[in-house]
Amino acid sequence: MFILKSVFYFLAALVVLVGFHELGHFLAARLCGVRVLRFSLGFGRVLFSRTGKDGCEYALSLIPLGGYVKMLDLREGEVPPEEMDQEFSSRSVWKRLFIVAAGPLFNIILAFFLYWGMFVMGVAAVQPYVTGIHAGSAAWQAGLRNDDLLLRVGDYPVLDWEDGIYEFIQQVGSGSLELEVRRQDGSQGLVTLDLSGWSIHRDQGADIFRPLGFSPKYHNLTRRIAAVQEGSPAEKAGIRPGDQVAAADGVPLDSWFDFSHVVEEHPGREFTLTVSRPAAPEGGELPEDPRELDRLPQEQVVLKVTPESVPEAGGGSRGRLGVAVAALPLDEGVRFVRKYGPVEAVGKSLEKMAAVTRLTVVTLWKLITGDIAADNISGPIAIAKSAGVTASIGLEYFLGFMALISINLGIMNLFPLPVLDGGHIAFYVLEALAGRPLPDRVMQALMYFGIFVLLLIMTLAVYNDIVFDGF
Repeated sequence: MFILKSVFYFLAALVVLVGFHELGHFLAARLCGVRVLRFSLGFGRVLFSRTGKDGCEYALSLIPLGGYVKMLDLREGEVPPEEMDQEFSSRSVWKRLFIVAAGPLFNIILAFFLYWGMFVMGVAAVQPYVTGIHAGSAAWQAGLRNDDLLLRVGDYPVLDWEDGIYEFIQQVGSGSLELEVRRQDGSQGLVTLDLSGWSIHRDQGADIFRPLGFSPKYHNLTRRIAAVQEGSPAEKAGIRPGDQVAAADGVPLDSWFDFSHVVEEHPGREFTLTVSRPAAPEGGELPEDPRELDRLPQEQVVLKVTPESVPEAGGGSRGRLGVAVAALPLDEGVRFVRKYGPVEAVGKSLEKMAAVTRLTVVTLWKLITGDIAADNISGPIAIAKSAGVTASIGLEYFLGFMALISINLGIMNLFPLPVLDGGHIAFYVLEALAGRPLPDRVMQALMYFGIFVLLLIMTLAVYNDIVFDGF
């Protein structure tokens, strides 16, 4: 069912995003007096079409990964003399450039309305507190401590962890990063975090900050085991749900993150784990709430555990046991709702658009330079899964997801690669500078090159999807 829902919401998002993109081309062409022959959602064989009173054929085509607007164009066939005043290639270079650029521009406009709707509805957020800091890590050496609240990352203030993650990602490849934090005692200060050697790989999931030695505080984690994976090293070692980790090789564990750090540092190597095991109450069933487990009599149990070795994309390996932690809700106020009135939401939507646009441009550049690994390039499978997940959480999250993809779609289409809108814009700029169009043989060669590069990128994206996000 999840696969079917993901496909449905993916196609729904695609229809809106692609339809709005092509609507930009369509309206710009009509505004410039160019006749539109076909407006199609999808590529390939036409499945359904209807000709409107304006003479345009509105079509739904077989392959749903895109769309197109077909205009009256001398380069694609003969044009009757009486229709030459509606032909595309005879328009001025600036009108042609405007028609091509209108598609990406409409994606940016669509993102604004989507973010506006999200903020008016209200979206849950988490204040950017840090946790899981262990001695010796880059975060510890910088002066970060558990429950510090991030106020500013680099040059930009952050209100929630989404803001924070956006700003951190843009600093990958930098030597250091200045953070403004508020301590538990209410004092504020600046810390400089060493980012050298930090990289982001897709297999890290949401744990991209682990190499820096901290984690976003999304939950109040206990030291209790909530679940043990069947057949895992934890099950083989005798770890049970309800156990509370207490010490590793005799060294007390003050938090779940201390325990996680020990596990990760012992890939394929045995260590001694001491746990506090609650005695089962009458009836034999342990309560699920860790606070109730704390009230039961405890027995100290010493176990020999050997984490399995898991290779990491960036090189090396880390240990894994196969357990899940029991968590408690965050304190009141740490979780909040970003909800604004219709007028205030306008400014917040523009701020969000600026942040996501900056993130997209910087991320694309860092993918090119290699600062961000190529395994982060996503394709249709990953997008479909994200569509299904966000839609299942709530409409406001789905709107935010669509806004993010819409901005990415608009900016990537402006990339100066032939076959994309940005490639055509580059051609028209060169034509304006040279006073004449590029020779047909040059444009054709560049188009073939663009198709080749685009196919390579799509192949890599689908490969990454199958490896990391395959259903």
